Amino acid sequence: MYEGWTHEVEAWHEFYLLIGTAGLTLTGLLFVVVSFGARIVASGAATGVRAFVSPNAVYFCTTLVVAAVFLIPSVSPAAIGVFLCVGALASLGYLLAYTKVHQRWRENKLPVVDWVWFVGLPTANYVLLLLAAVGVLIGAAWSMYGIAVAQIILLVIGIRNAWDLVIWMAEQEHM
Repeated sequence: MYEGWTHEVEAWHEFYLLIGTAGLTLTGLLFVVVSFGARIVASGAATGVRAFVSPNAVYFCTTLVVAAVFLIPSVSPAAIGVFLCVGALASLGYLLAYTKVHQRWRENKLPVVDWVWFVGLPTANYVLLLLAAVGVLIGAAWSMYGIAVAQIILLVIGIRNAWDLVIWMAEQEHM
């Protein structure tokens, strides 16, 4: 089984190289955007902004780290499955407990579409990543596709939410 696993991971090499590069690039761009709006991020009136910036950094870094792990030669499926399970559970815990995005959404009376993008989709996506990780552990053929879909969705969520943040910051500059 290990030899088949190695061959399968090699077949995904270019995908993980691309997704990791995208995650790294978008993380850097997020830092640039935040540095341009540092006054808004640091202001007392906009402390909730950090609750929306940090998850985006986590989404982009997740794609980078997952890609990097898949690019390490000869990592066993058990090691990757356990790593992904722990990472998905930690990300769910971070998203649901630490960031309190749901609470910020309710307090600021944001539209439902924002709840979908900031809370609903990220939560569902980390559940998908967790299920795909379990799939890796049990040797399910679909697991690599589940991981790939989860990584793509994380990038899309991060891009959309970062764009939303940029628009909001631009509006704050003109108030």
